[in-house]
Amino acid sequence: MDAAQVRAGLAGRVRSVVTRGPVMRARRLAGRAVTPEVALLREELTALRTVVSRLDDEVARLVAERDRLAQRVEVLDADLDESRRLNVRLAELTDLVTEVVLPLHDREIDIDRLRPHDVEPQ
Repeated sequence: MDAAQVRAGLAGRVRSVVTRGPVMRARRLAGRAVTPEVALLREELTALRTVVSRLDDEVARLVAERDRLAQRVEVLDADLDESRRLNVRLAELTDLVTEVVLPLHDREIDIDRLRPHDVEPQ
């Protein structure tokens, strides 16, 4: 093999190593290259991720509070129904007193007449 053949055989390999090597290095460094614009965008991204994380925590807290308040509303509704039921009962008793007891009180009632006959007055 003479030098020309060796050069011809190596030429393709050397050319690919020479051209691909820097390209590969440039690609690897491209993600790491920090220009002022990229640095600013990365800072904004980090700040936004922090804000989103806080907002996620706040949403979780508010959802838990909403669930707690929904349960409390159910309890209060049940208590309100009980209160309404008792108010209706009180109104019925008031009507009974108004219709039955007060008219008896307003009339002249002979107490002696209401006593049993075999009991002596004290």
